Amino acid sequence: MLTITDLSLQRGGVWLLEAVNLTIQPGQRVAIVGANGAGKSSLFQLLLGQLAPEQGSASLPGGCRIAHMAQEVAASSRTARDFVLDGDYDLRRMESELAD
Repeated sequence: MLTITDLSLQRGGVWLLEAVNLTIQPGQRVAIVGANGAGKSSLFQLLLGQLAPEQGSASLPGGCRIAHMAQEVAASSRTARDFVLDGDYDLRRMESELAD
């Protein structure tokens, strides 16, 4: 379960989150929507350990995964579909085995 406790996050002098509390239970699916600059990417950076909050905490138990795709990626000759599917290592391994 993802637990966010009393979380506050500020970027560039602007408060994106203030004293937020949230619990997402196993099996629940959520969507994060908001205007540009609302803090969606910053929240994911925080959950991935790439950013620290001003206060509070976010915790995931061991074995949990967060599926995400970087907002910007390096130029590539691969299609967007292949780029996304390449992230599923088991799928690509099975496809390779089937091809052999």
